[in-house]
Amino acid sequence: MFDFLRSHQLGIMLFMEGICLATAFLTLITRNLPKAKKIAIFLLELNSALIMISSRFYYINKDATGDYAGIYLRIAKFFDYFFSFSIIYVMNLYIKDLNNEFKSKGLKGWKYNHLIIRLNDIIMITLTLILIVSQFTPFCYYFDANNVYHRTKGTFLFLIFLPAAIFLEAIFVISNHKILSTAVRIPLFLFIVIPFLATILQFTTFGIAFTAMSTSGTSVLLYVFVVQDTNREIERSHKLEVEMLERYKKKLEETVRKRTAELMIANQKAENLLLNILPVEIARELTENPNQTISKKYPNATVLFTDIVGFTKMSSEMTAEETVEMLNNMTQKFDERAKREGIEKIKTIGDSYMAATGLIEDANNDGAQRLIHFAQGLLEDVNEFNETSSHKVKIRIGVNTGPIVAGVIGKTKFIYDVWGDTVNVASRMETNGEPMQIHVSEATYKLTKDLFPYGKAVNVEVKGKGLMKSYFL
Repeated sequence: MFDFLRSHQLGIMLFMEGICLATAFLTLITRNLPKAKKIAIFLLELNSALIMISSRFYYINKDATGDYAGIYLRIAKFFDYFFSFSIIYVMNLYIKDLNNEFKSKGLKGWKYNHLIIRLNDIIMITLTLILIVSQFTPFCYYFDANNVYHRTKGTFLFLIFLPAAIFLEAIFVISNHKILSTAVRIPLFLFIVIPFLATILQFTTFGIAFTAMSTSGTSVLLYVFVVQDTNREIERSHKLEVEMLERYKKKLEETVRKRTAELMIANQKAENLLLNILPVEIARELTENPNQTISKKYPNATVLFTDIVGFTKMSSEMTAEETVEMLNNMTQKFDERAKREGIEKIKTIGDSYMAATGLIEDANNDGAQRLIHFAQGLLEDVNEFNETSSHKVKIRIGVNTGPIVAGVIGKTKFIYDVWGDTVNVASRMETNGEPMQIHVSEATYKLTKDLFPYGKAVNVEVKGKGLMKSYFL
């Protein structure tokens, strides 16, 4: 086997030289490798190619004669050793980059690893100095007059320091084997063990460049594994990134759902609040056109007013809390009835309650009928209220039918209101009414006389209108 290697090693060296140079080039164009790792691998492959060149040059010219042959061979042997040391040093750079990753991840043991790396640097510097001395003195080796290479006693320093450097790198791999991935651990182990065994053979067997060839081969192997490991890391990072994005997406969707639900609830509350103040049609129009003046004309609306008889005197005999509580309880009853019967509450002013129907553009509507029925219900509510209240009340009710204008007034604390002669007459019907009686105008009477029993016509003096016919239900 050794004879085969001796006879074919020049071809093997040339082949491996090309492989290492190609790998060095691939390292430069590989985008996935981190910068520090890329530099270390590139230098490793480049040194592997250079050691092949120097070794091949030495074995080609080892039998050469002439004045300059000795110089060529000495230089070739120097670089043969130098690139061998350089490869171990560059390997140390690669290990240093791995340790920096451990440090950045907060893993234990990185300080111990740092000590190993520093010690290895010192060994490689020492070996380089010994090599330089040996180049000019026969300290470790020399060439005789026939340009034959000979080792001296100083060679034992190489035998001590080289295995020591490799041993320290082995300690790093062994102590961190649980942290290192398989794709990194295996080639590192091979890169340390194979050249180590080859170095032993190199010192026991002449004529074969075991160290150079084994180092070059394992450096290529290391590149392949490092790229694979980097690709796995990138793939793992991508998967983690996708998982994080998916989690973020789900969290964002959940947040959006919650915020949307909260917004819908808030909008519903705002809409309900608006509908408590405004009719549905007006509320929708105000929402869609907040800066537009909202006004409507209704040709045949019916308006109702109520107030409490003797309220001023009654309230003077009550505390403020009792007065507000009484008005609130009664108004709530009126509001509940209005909601049930589809009556539009307009507003309350003090003890006065105002409501309307027929707030549509169609003059043919049953608003008058529905409002008279609502008025009857208000009297029932008052009687029910008096059954449980210590303060007995009576109300007057006035109703009128006719054209009105309705709209929203103001930008802040706005109010929905109705205006027109119809509203004024309805107010006069209430003012000139009788306790617990429903007093309607002639216009309302004509629309509802066939549906409700009325008394005889009563003439009422209405300011600005003179005498008007009115009726009590």
